[in-house]
Amino acid sequence: MKPWHEYTDEGIESLAEDALNAAALLIQQRLGVESGDLAGLFFSGRAEHDVKEWFCRYIKAELRDAEGK
Repeated sequence: MKPWHEYTDEGIESLAEDALNAAALLIQQRLGVESGDLAGLFFSGRAEHDVKEWFCRYIKAELRDAEGK
């Protein structure tokens, strides 16, 4: 894991994408879904942008909190 102060905007976006993929995978595993095809369609375009933006906001809030400690 990178120290909080080493995250760039690109790193934050990459982490947000990883979070989206991890969330979709967890849902698929719990539901017994064998293919990620629907997730790929569902999280494309605007939906992907919106979810990743929320993850980016959360990540930045965590980084600000870590910076203050």
